[in-house]
Amino acid sequence: MKKTKFLALALAVALMTMGAGYAYWTDTIEIKNTVNTGHLDVHFVDEHSFNFDEAPYVTGKVLYSQRNLANTKEENNWDVANVEFNNMYPGAYAKVTLKMANNSTIPVGMDAITDTRSADFNNVFVHPGASLRFFKADGTPIREFSADTTEYANPWIPDQLKDAEIPVGGYATLTFMFRANENAREDATYTFNPTAVFKQFNAQ
Repeated sequence: MKKTKFLALALAVALMTMGAGYAYWTDTIEIKNTVNTGHLDVHFVDEHSFNFDEAPYVTGKVLYSQRNLANTKEENNWDVANVEFNNMYPGAYAKVTLKMANNSTIPVGMDAITDTRSADFNNVFVHPGASLRFFKADGTPIREFSADTTEYANPWIPDQLKDAEIPVGGYATLTFMFRANENAREDATYTFNPTAVFKQFNAQ
């Protein structure tokens, strides 16, 4: 009986000693996180229209361009629209509508429009008008704003635009209307350069 106990004890000690002489097996897994950001891309689309109400001699054209010359190979992706009206005269009316597409990966909002103009522009075009419309990708209108004011630098109240968004794949149309008064001079050039700034939908 004593011999059996001794063997069992000796065996247990031997196993414990053997275990202490080897390292435990281990394995490691690695986790790699990749975060890809989206992009904000709003640009003009070559789909404009003119309206010369009762002014059959007035003509217009739009030339599109890009501020970044490195992107000139991209077709129909313009960030500058150069609108030109020709043969305006006192009493003549001209309207142009431009289309801006949201190719961003997120919805975009719009800040109030600002502009620069030639010194005598206000003497000739006293009441320029404007309208802005937002559309879903399928053409369903979302919201519309309009203004008719002599203070055209900010035609829409910013608070009205804070909840307005162009959805992903959607677009907006921006229309400007001009009527020349009796102060229009012959062979003159008047410039009006509005700027629209877009921002991500959750920007404050």
